Amino acid sequence: MADKLDNLSELSEAIIKIVVFFDLFSYPLTAYEMWRYLSVSVEFEELNPEIKKLIEIGQLEEKQGFYFLPGQEALINIRKQRYHYTNRKLKIARRAVRLFRLLPTVRLVALSNLIGRHNLRDGSDIDIFIIAKENRIWLTRLFCAGLMKILRQRPTPSKKRDKICLSFYIDTAHLDLSGMTTGPDDQYFYFWLAGLYTLYDRGAYHHQLISDNVWLKNYLPNGDFMLSNQSYRESPRSWYRPHFVVKAWRSFGDFLEKWAESLQMTIMPLALKKKANLDSRVIIKAGVLKLYLLDRRQEFERRYQERLRRLFNE
Repeated sequence: MADKLDNLSELSEAIIKIVVFFDLFSYPLTAYEMWRYLSVSVEFEELNPEIKKLIEIGQLEEKQGFYFLPGQEALINIRKQRYHYTNRKLKIARRAVRLFRLLPTVRLVALSNLIGRHNLRDGSDIDIFIIAKENRIWLTRLFCAGLMKILRQRPTPSKKRDKICLSFYIDTAHLDLSGMTTGPDDQYFYFWLAGLYTLYDRGAYHHQLISDNVWLKNYLPNGDFMLSNQSYRESPRSWYRPHFVVKAWRSFGDFLEKWAESLQMTIMPLALKKKANLDSRVIIKAGVLKLYLLDRRQEFERRYQERLRRLFNE
C-alpha cells in the first residue's frame, strides 16, 4: 500500500487527505464537497479521473454518491441521521434568532461548528456565532446570553442536547479572524469559518466577513464562501435624527456598554478569566469574545496527522 501511495499525484494525495480529515467527523463527502474543500486549486472536471484511480487502487470507496475510506460505508447512514438532527436543531436556533434580532446591536447570527453540511450529533448543543455592532459586544452578549439563561436554553454540564451555546462574538470592527488560527495547519478553523450557516444578517455582514478573511482562499482555493443562501437579509432602516440626539444616544450606549462589561466580568467564572488570552481557547479583548475552555482543534490536528502517518507509512 505504501508503494501505491508513494506514486500518487499531488491531486490524489490532496483528495485522500481531505477524506481522512472529514472521516474524523464521520462525514463521507460528495465529489463537489471534496473539490470545494481541497487544498489545491483545480477545475472540478479534473477531479473525477483522480477519484476513479483512487477507487481502482483501493484507497477510496463510493456508494450513493458518497466517497469514504475503505471499510467506512457505515458513515453514510450516520451522515443521513445527522442531517435530520441538524434540521431539528436549526428550528430551535431560528426560534432563538427571532429574539436576538430584537436587539439592534445584533448584526449577524450564524450556526457554527459545522464540519460538513448538516453534521451535528443528536446529543450536541447548538453553537452560535454572533457579530455585534462596533463597541457593543458586551451589550449584545448580555442580552443574548442573558435571555437564553432566563429561558433555560443555555447548556449545562449535565444537559447539552439542543441547548444554545453562545461563546463566540466579534464586532464589526474586528472581522479579520486570521489571528485566531493556531498556525498554518489549523484546518479545523478554516472549515469552521467556511462552514458558517447564516441564520440572520442585518446588512450583508456574512459577505463582509468572508471579504475580510480573503486569506482563507490560500487554504481552500476552490471554495466560494461569499454567498449563503440560508441567510436572512434585512433592509437597513434609516430616518432623520438631529445630531445632538445621535450624540446623546451614542454616549448613553457607551455608558451601557461599559456597565455590561463590568457586570459580566464580575460574574464570569474564574476559570474563564484565568485562561483569558493565554492561547486560542479564551479570548477577551476589544471586539472579540471567545469563551471556550475546551478547544479541541489541536486534538483534531494530532489525530489527523496520526492517521496520515499510519496511512502513508504502512
